[in-house]
Amino acid sequence: MTQVSDFPAAQTVLLGGTLIDGNGNQPFQNAFVLIENNRIAQVGSKQDFQLPDNAKVIDTTDRFILPGLIDIHVHYHDWMGELFLAHGVTTVKDMGNDIEWISGISSEIEQGRIHGPRIIYVGNALDASPPAMEHHVGLEDPDVAARAVELLHSRGASAIKVREKITPALIRAVTDRAHKLGIPVTGHLMRTDAREAAIAGIDGLEHATGIVQTLAGRPREVEPNENPVQTFISDFEAYATIEARAVDELVDFLVSHQVSLIPTLADLSRLVLEHGDDFALEDARYAANTSLVYVPERVRKMWETSFFFKGHDRDGLQKAHAGFKKEQQLLLCHHQAGGKVLAGTDTFFSVPGLTLHRELVVLGEAGFSSLETISIATRKNAEFLGREAELGTISAGKIADVLVVEADPIADIRNLSRVSLVIKEGQVVDTNYQPDYSTPSPRPRLTRPLWLEKQLHGI
Repeated sequence: MTQVSDFPAAQTVLLGGTLIDGNGNQPFQNAFVLIENNRIAQVGSKQDFQLPDNAKVIDTTDRFILPGLIDIHVHYHDWMGELFLAHGVTTVKDMGNDIEWISGISSEIEQGRIHGPRIIYVGNALDASPPAMEHHVGLEDPDVAARAVELLHSRGASAIKVREKITPALIRAVTDRAHKLGIPVTGHLMRTDAREAAIAGIDGLEHATGIVQTLAGRPREVEPNENPVQTFISDFEAYATIEARAVDELVDFLVSHQVSLIPTLADLSRLVLEHGDDFALEDARYAANTSLVYVPERVRKMWETSFFFKGHDRDGLQKAHAGFKKEQQLLLCHHQAGGKVLAGTDTFFSVPGLTLHRELVVLGEAGFSSLETISIATRKNAEFLGREAELGTISAGKIADVLVVEADPIADIRNLSRVSLVIKEGQVVDTNYQPDYSTPSPRPRLTRPLWLEKQLHGI
């Protein structure tokens, strides 16, 4: 049994369930979890537990208790909050919004003004000039890169993201300053490959990018008229040409440099004929839910029809499917060699929250055990974010973020979707959808110069 304090007044007890603590330990039956205010105070066996007076008791018999899930790669929109929480995702890392807006939304959620997950954020993505997307900021030289990191960190950024055109020299400037501030750097790469980025100090590869540039001769520049969907399909086709020996050598190199892989495969798998029909039916059910009327019509239309994943050349997709399987093998190889594989979703094209459950299904099909995938989406994600002291496991002293499900996710990871109860910071979450859900500060349409650009250039 673990214990951190005597019993104060505000107490909730989860009693009788099977505990899956996030540490990778075997499930623990007939457990109790005592929550005091917003923290876990005790964890132990039901038979050793003396119920405190006036505690609120939640019977979790025949149910399964897990840490709140963490999605380490999202692009947060103002309509997503309820959907994340309803699926047990209590923390997300936002991977690209203007720092002014996302820092404000994160603060409003923390203050209880918005119903949503805890948001850890990178702010504006950093790239070589000129920036390609509205929230990206271009870096002219290493001094500007270092200053950009400092400015983002001053507005609460807990990690930094670099993008496709970034060079090794700029990555080195970003990582040097970020690591001095104690925060990680991840990248969606193209011009710089995975090996070069590792040498430059990068901590994570988003979408596992940069690997096909290293091993399969993929272009290092965005090709004219190639949309992002075709780029991912072409990357999978390139994976199919990679030899196992080359994979082993690169994996050993990345592991030695402590580079984590964030594959975001759940939605990409639908592009290569994996799970397409099942996921499409699920998304269509959410599109038809009248309580989700606040979700933008264009998004609900995408869920209804799954058009984003359709209309591609079937012969090409068959080749991409073989490459997809090779990427899954690479991820398992990386994990078995001692490297970290993390769980993020790039969610937007499918239902937020639900997509993280799917990501764990895809990792399971790659050969990861259910215990491993749960630890990835809880403890390991928290460790990468530097939040392991407060998040990621059911342990005394941690913030009380808890997911309770109705069936055993170890027997079938799909059972994570059978949500019974969600607790965030010690408070039971209302997982019903509210048709009038909104945020005080809607996601803005951006105009340049952005806040970060003004600060960098004295505008």
